[in-house]
Amino acid sequence: MPTLLALVLGLWGLRRDGAVWHDEAVTIGLASRDLPDLWQTLGHVDAVHGLYYLLMHGLFGVFGTGMLVLRLPSVLAATAAAGGVAMIGLRLAGPRAGLCAGIVFVVLPGMQRYAQEGRSYALVCALVVRATYALVRAVERDRRRVWAAYTALLLTACWVHEFAILALAAHALVVPRAMRRTFVAAAVRVVVGLAALGLVSMRQSTQVGWLDATKPDEYAHFSLMAGVALGAV
Repeated sequence: MPTLLALVLGLWGLRRDGAVWHDEAVTIGLASRDLPDLWQTLGHVDAVHGLYYLLMHGLFGVFGTGMLVLRLPSVLAATAAAGGVAMIGLRLAGPRAGLCAGIVFVVLPGMQRYAQEGRSYALVCALVVRATYALVRAVERDRRRVWAAYTALLLTACWVHEFAILALAAHALVVPRAMRRTFVAAAVRVVVGLAALGLVSMRQSTQVGWLDATKPDEYAHFSLMAGVALGAV
């Protein structure tokens, strides 16, 4: 049910009368370039989104640059993320918890926004959710291939957007003590695998230098949400 609900809500009004906002226009502009031109551009700006642009470049090359092609990957990613949240709830607390978690996740305003946006965020979310599910399975079974799947999924999420590395901190809080050594080994592989992109993107930090500093009320809002989440755990 959560996956079906996510798909229906994601497709509902997806075209928005053909209107795109600035960042979606950037996706179209960069992903539509020839590969040599795109690669050269990523060496100077927006390397943090490079893997996403390459994915969209392939889709645009096959299907064109229409509105559905721009946004449908995000819809499908949000659908996969909803199913992943439901499966995590099922594994940890049973069918009812999984169903409720999946439905609540789908109707969150932030999720609804990014599920219909031609940017990388829904895809990052789906990969982090799937990595989290792989971690739950790895803790249950402690098999090498499951840990390898966790590492690969989270590293891919980080290559789509490097801020996904913050998921490691969240995962570290819940890994059982008996599994910490194995988890640390997986975390080191993710960090090492991300290092090259991190170095390149640090040299491009001036492109987001215009962003305002975080306001005190935003810190308060984050602290409140984090407190609620920790209380629920």
